[in-house]
This record gives sequence, structure tokens and C-alpha cells, in this order.
Amino acid sequence: MSVVEGATANAGRANRRTIPAQCGVHGGPRGFTNVVVERKENGDIIFDPHVTGECVIIFDEEAARVLFDVLGKWLG
Repeated sequence: MSVVEGATANAGRANRRTIPAQCGVHGGPRGFTNVVVERKENGDIIFDPHVTGECVIIFDEEAARVLFDVLGKWLG
């Protein structure tokens, strides 16, 4: 599999966070799988499950704000 152009490989510390998670497909305990979240200069937010750059989820700013609002409601 090829790495998605502009994925998280070259992100700086200020724009990148690693979040411990659990993979529903591959199993393992919570924290076994890392998800890298990066904010690009153009405002896109990239989620990189398994930190491979092969299959990333890209949100534009509007979609990221919707996700932020939903998580805020769910988490109180």
C-alpha cells in the first residue's frame, strides 16, 4: 500500500498529537493502537490510524467543527 500524499510523516510537534486507542479489527488492549491527528496548514485535519500514512481520514475545517461539536455534546 502506498502512503497518502501529505499524510502525517512530516508533521511538526505543534501540529500533531498521538492518541492511544483500540482497533476493532486488529484487537489488542486500549492504548495498543495509536491514532495520529494532525492539522495541516490549509486547515485540514488528518486522522492516521495505525500511524502508517496508508489509509488516512481527512476532514476539512467545516467537518472538523461538526466533529468537535458532536464530541463536546457527548463528553459534556
